Amino acid sequence: MASLHNSNVGSSAPRPQRRQPQLPAFCRTRRPTVAVRVTTLQRLHWLLWLAVALQLSTLLLLLAGPTPPSLNPRPALGSGPVVAACQQRKSSAAVPSLSTS
Repeated sequence: MASLHNSNVGSSAPRPQRRQPQLPAFCRTRRPTVAVRVTTLQRLHWLLWLAVALQLSTLLLLLAGPTPPSLNPRPALGSGPVVAACQQRKSSAAVPSLSTS
């Protein structure tokens, strides 16, 4: 019969302890606090209004300015000097010559 006795029961060897979970290094480091001043917020507010004004002026220039001339549409594929020359050759080749020898 097999022995049910555990050989480690009476040993005095210390048990390996589990490591406690640690936070990553960037969480453990102490970063300086940043103070936001009212003047900084006022400058940001002023820059925001300046950006809005520039965008509105650009929009008004587009709406009130002269319109560019319209482009002429490209000719259709069935017209133009090359197509006309090809059609003329086909029509002259289809006509039989009347010269008698």
